[in-house]
Formats: sequence, C-alpha cells, structure tokens
Amino acid sequence: MSGGPRLQRASFSAGLRWLPAGAELMFRSPAGMIGIAALWLLLTMVAMMIPLLGQLLLVLFTPLLTGGVLIAFDKIRQRITPGPSTLFAAWPEPRRRIDLILLGSFSLAGSMLAAGVLVGWLGSQLDPTELEALANSPEALAQALIEANVGTGLLLAALLFSLVLAALFFAIPLVVFGRLPALAALINSLRAVIFNWLAFIGFGLATITMAIGLGIILALLMAVFSLALGQAGMILIQLLILAMTMFVQMLMAGAQYVGFCHLFGWNPNASAGPPGDDGDDGQLIA
Repeated sequence: MSGGPRLQRASFSAGLRWLPAGAELMFRSPAGMIGIAALWLLLTMVAMMIPLLGQLLLVLFTPLLTGGVLIAFDKIRQRITPGPSTLFAAWPEPRRRIDLILLGSFSLAGSMLAAGVLVGWLGSQLDPTELEALANSPEALAQALIEANVGTGLLLAALLFSLVLAALFFAIPLVVFGRLPALAALINSLRAVIFNWLAFIGFGLATITMAIGLGIILALLMAVFSLALGQAGMILIQLLILAMTMFVQMLMAGAQYVGFCHLFGWNPNASAGPPGDDGDDGQLIA
C-alpha cells in the first residue's frame, strides 16, 4: 500500500456478504481460531478481575489483540493454520505496537467523550441533587429520564460514538497491513465508511439478523439448561454467554478483515484477487 491506500466503493449486497464471508474464513481453520479465541477470552477475564485498571488496559490493548486476530485471518487466507500465539503477532514491531495502542487511547477517549456528552445533557435537564437521589432508585430514575428531554443528548452521544466506531473500523487493519500511522489510519477508515455508507447499511442489516438469530438460540438454550439442570445449568449458561460473546467478537473481526480486503484491495497472495472483487461490486475511488 505504498503511496497511500486506494479505496474502492462497495455495493449494498457486498456489505451483506462480509459477515458470512468472515464466518466462512473462520471455519476454514476452526482449531486454530478456537485456540486464539480461548486465549483472548482468558486475557479478558483476567483483566476484568482487576478493578478499573484492568478494564482501562483492556480497552487500550484491544486493538493490539484485534490486530493479531486479523493476522490470523490473513494466515488462513494463505492456507496457513494460525496458532494461539498469533493473538500477539501485532506486538513485536515497535512502531505498529505504538500506533495500535494509540488507537486504543482514541477508543477510550472517544467513548468517554460520548458518555460525557450524554451525562452533560442529562445534567442540564435534571437537577444534580435530584439526579443523585434518583440514582438509588432505578425505577424512579427511569421515569425521570422518560419525562426529561433526553432525545437530543442521546442522539448527539450516539452520533459521536458512531463516528468513533467508523474511524476505528478499518484503522486497525490499516495499521497492521497498510503500515499507516494511527492518525492517517483513523482518517482513512472514516473516509471509507462514509464513502461506502450503502455497504455498511447492508453490513448492519446482516449484523442485526445475526444478533437476533443468536439471541433466539441463546434464549432457548438458557431455558433448557435452567429447567433441566437447575443451579448447574446457571453455570453452564454463564459459560455459554462467554463463549457466544467471544464467537461474535471473532466473527466481527473476520467481517472487518473481509471488508478491508474488499475496499482497500489487500491481498496476501499475489495470484489471488481481493475478496468481493467480482465485477460490479468494486469501483475505485480516486
């Protein structure tokens, strides 16, 4: 990607295919990806045991771990089985490591800013002492929020958070594969999402459909486990939720990788074309 990334335009149908294409890529090497997912889940659980600091470190280092997962998908596309240690494959190179941590810092700052916008708007609608008193009563707080004019604040916070997510979506693969610095990666990722808004509507629709399907499956399994196994079933339900959460995280990383290959033309194999390069789905943006 010397000379800057070249961006293509993707269609609505192309965005629909990113998620199943990511799943297909993941199931090419199930053992390798299960090992990576298990290690990622273990690190997440350990971090969550550390009050406050662990959660902050998790946010900061998530781009580094996600970069390792993207490298694993890249290896699978090259017909190489990734091992669990591939999760740390983005770590050794100092410049790439720093840029990915900077992306984690941007994610943390952007999330805090979005939350601050919402809290600030609520503070302007409700008296601080009243808000503090309502904090001890979830029902009263919910009723007060319904009566207050929170729509504008919620919309602003959602818009800001969406911009943060858009800037981060392709920033990690742009740093890992495109060798871009953090700021350039964020700008190019935001540009790619804006130019391909139609494809992201398709991707969002596929994601919502997947979430509904997995939610139904999870609800049915929870009902069966709780009725059949009682207290032991509750433990299995918690493990099932953790496993499904990690599955979704890996699946989203796969869709992120496929979308990146499609829009930016990344190709680890010189003899193969980028995923989604099927004629009318790709249009180069000057």
